[in-house]
Amino acid sequence: MHAKITQMLFSVIDELNQLRPTDDHLEKNLETPLAGDYGRLDSAGLINLIAVTEQKAAVELGRPILLTDDRTLSQVNLVFRTLGALADYIHLRLNEKNDG
Repeated sequence: MHAKITQMLFSVIDELNQLRPTDDHLEKNLETPLAGDYGRLDSAGLINLIAVTEQKAAVELGRPILLTDDRTLSQVNLVFRTLGALADYIHLRLNEKNDG
């Protein structure tokens, strides 16, 4: 499942990069910083990332995920620190839904 999440997030990056100048494209790498001190996204970019990720998760993973809940937004600098951190968080949340 983690590989599917990573591929879905790379697809999200492809879509976001269409809106960004070429010299400001996000790398499709799990170490790419998204938010926080070294983050590449401003608040509008983060909102776009969240919206596209939620849409693509429902379609490509076959399961919806909500990234705008209090739990996620209270740890925004952790969850969205890097692309890999976001992939791990999505994996965790989807596994919780399986268990509960």
